[in-house]
Amino acid sequence: MRHQTFDSNGPDVRIRGNAFQVYEKYLALARDAQTAGDRIAAESYFQHAEHYFRIIGLINEQSGENQRGREGRNGNGAPNGHGGANGNGQDQFGDDQDDDEDADAEDERAQMNA
Repeated sequence: MRHQTFDSNGPDVRIRGNAFQVYEKYLALARDAQTAGDRIAAESYFQHAEHYFRIIGLINEQSGENQRGREGRNGNGAPNGHGGANGNGQDQFGDDQDDDEDADAEDERAQMNA
């Protein structure tokens, strides 16, 4: 979705490009309208820009989840650096606790990095 081309029909303009390009163009149009004293047009352009800003956020969120999914797990489906459960139901540290603590810590790190 990051490279998807959008064809936006704004109030009196047609803009084409990826989400970031369309967002930037609407911001520029809003600033120009604001400078010219047209508050109504400026607000309309800002609302269109906000729509594309939200799309950019969704794209970044999805790519972040995909990135964490690829980097956060090893071939066995266990978090990197962990061998997962061994044959007797215990993890590599010899206890029978789940790796929930590891998953919680990984989630906290992901939220801090977002």
